[in-house]
Amino acid sequence: MKKIILVTMTIFSFILLTACGDNTRELGDTFEFDDLEITLSEDIGFTRLRRRWSDHDGSYVFYIPITVTNIGDGSHGLNEWSYTVYSPDGMSIDSLGWYFEETNISSVGNIQPDTTKDGHIYILYAEDGEYIIEFDNFDTTIEVHFELEFDFAAVPEIQTEFTLGETLEIEGLEITIADNISWGLIRSRTDLNGEYYFFLPVTLNNLSEETTGFPWGFDIFGPNGNALDSIAWEVEEDDISRGAGDILPGATLTGYLHVLFVGDGEYIFEFTDWEFDDSLRVSFNVEFDPDAVPVIQTEFTLDELFVFDNLEIIISADGSWGTIESRWSDLDGEDYFVLPVTATNIGNSTNRFPSWNITIFGPGGIELDDISWDVDGDDITRSGDIRAGATLEGDLHILFDGYGEYVIEFSDWDDTIQIIFDLEE
Repeated sequence: MKKIILVTMTIFSFILLTACGDNTRELGDTFEFDDLEITLSEDIGFTRLRRRWSDHDGSYVFYIPITVTNIGDGSHGLNEWSYTVYSPDGMSIDSLGWYFEETNISSVGNIQPDTTKDGHIYILYAEDGEYIIEFDNFDTTIEVHFELEFDFAAVPEIQTEFTLGETLEIEGLEITIADNISWGLIRSRTDLNGEYYFFLPVTLNNLSEETTGFPWGFDIFGPNGNALDSIAWEVEEDDISRGAGDILPGATLTGYLHVLFVGDGEYIFEFTDWEFDDSLRVSFNVEFDPDAVPVIQTEFTLDELFVFDNLEIIISADGSWGTIESRWSDLDGEDYFVLPVTATNIGNSTNRFPSWNITIFGPGGIELDDISWDVDGDDITRSGDIRAGATLEGDLHILFDGYGEYVIEFSDWDDTIQIIFDLEE
């Protein structure tokens, strides 16, 4: 009787050992689990988690390529609840799958019968030693055992320092700042009027699947290390950090970044990547080049072409004379002279000849009265709209205030242009 019991126990133990052995696998093995044929590769990869809002931000991670084939009759897949990973100390490890949704095998979803899908299992590194991936669906438990020695040298370095001409990527936006610097002079009725600035071409390429714009986490630092005020609204050219608008997925936008010049030395563009808690810095040296600053002509004379408010204007010296005849005007009987004017709209939209921003000064330097409503002929400042590309011809009537130097001043918020001429006997 004892022999029978002993034999029975031996056979039962053998069955248990055999069953346990059948449920243990190694990397590289192919096994069936829950109507799926699964292969975990021996080709382990190494990386580091970059998520500023995660408790595991900065932690080391390794990932195992996995191939899954649906051998069942209906659609099926592998999800995060199908397996648990244990570290060498026997403790379960937090799942990292949702941090790597693009390639995580659990993010693939269900697959049709006889369909194969590749992906990865991402595992938080705890220490070197034996790790176990346990697949369990309550009916079947399979453990994949493997030894790991983490290869820190294989973790790709995260580049945070760049220079002009290099391309950086931040939150799905590819940014390239070219190295050809141009110069300008601020012409604005602000405290920065007359200050120099430089600007660089910028290309934005939206690699993401969402509409996006220029990063708002952006600062500029001067050679002294202090953040510089934005001059995006102080310059004549459109700055890409303000009026560029959104960029559709796959689209490319070009423009300029304008920087206030505060001295020779190193300037830095710093982009804050809020997703990864990184600061990507583009550093470059700037040396002032006075010869590269375009000379802006602000003084002209009669018969000389100038541009104001998208109008090409010529005020002719071929003038004539007249006398005010208006019984209702205090200037009745006063003399005036007339200068022919030609204005061409070189802008892209309908425009008007400037009226409210014209001031005329006589030889004494005193502003002259506006006589556009006191003369018989139509004054060009009272003309209607000018379509894009059209040319308007008319006359400018000026009250005679003696012989000498007259000044016709065109002025808006940013620009002042003077037409200076002598009226001789």
